[in-house]
Parts: sequence; structure tokens; C-alpha cells
Amino acid sequence: MSVRVASRLSSCVAVVATATLLTSCGTSAYCTTVEEQRGALDDVAMTTASLTALGEALRAIEKQAPTHVQDDYAAVAESVEALLAAESVAGVPVEELTHGDVVDLSEGDTTELRNAYQAFNDTATQRRAIADDVTDDCDITLKTPGA
Repeated sequence: MSVRVASRLSSCVAVVATATLLTSCGTSAYCTTVEEQRGALDDVAMTTASLTALGEALRAIEKQAPTHVQDDYAAVAESVEALLAAESVAGVPVEELTHGDVVDLSEGDTTELRNAYQAFNDTATQRRAIADDVTDDCDITLKTPGA
């Protein structure tokens, strides 16, 4: 009799565990973090502040992301961090560089900034993979694939 009770108990536990997993889909730590960081992911402004927030958001989400997109988050975050570092070395805010202002930079700073922008642009595939994964896993559609 105790075998029968144990068998029924394990069946009930399995049903409860399955129900819990099914109801938690879309509310995983990953999806919760994406939703919390959505403002930074959707911000299309190219400013020092928006890029800083984007880099921080990507790193926060990377920690919770499924393994199949963690490298994508890392690659984009690294490119954002490199762009901010190049900006810092040049001593010119990104917004001045992206709004057509005339900025007097050394050849070295210009090259470093150009390379940093190119590295960020080269993460288009990773940014698209992130946006697609967020749509598929979390049912969240980002404004742009800028994540």
C-alpha cells in the first residue's frame, strides 16, 4: 500500500512540476531581465548615456540568457564597451560624432573611433539573433535589432 501511495505522490509531484514549468514560460529570469532592460535595448539615440545603458543592459541580460545567445550578447556588449572606450580616449562624446559636428581629432583617435564604430556595425548578425531570440523566447518585440 505504501508503494501505491508513493507512486501516486510522485505522479502528483510530476504534474505540479510540469504545470509550474509551463506557467513560468515567458517569465523566466531571462525574459524578466529583458523586460527590465527594454528601455535601454529600444533606445536608438546614439549618445554616451544611451550606449552606456545599452552596454550595462546587455551584460545584465547576458548573465540570464540561454547559452545559445550568450556569445551574441557578449559580442555586442564588447563592441559597445570598445566604442565607449574609444570615445573616452578621444575625449569627444558620441553624440558630437554622430550629429555631424566638426570635431578636431588626431589621426590615431579618428582611426580608433572608426574601428570601434565598424566593430559595432559588424555585430549586426548578433544583434538580429538577440532580437529574434527575445521575440521567440519571451514574446517581446524590440523596436530595433539594436540589442
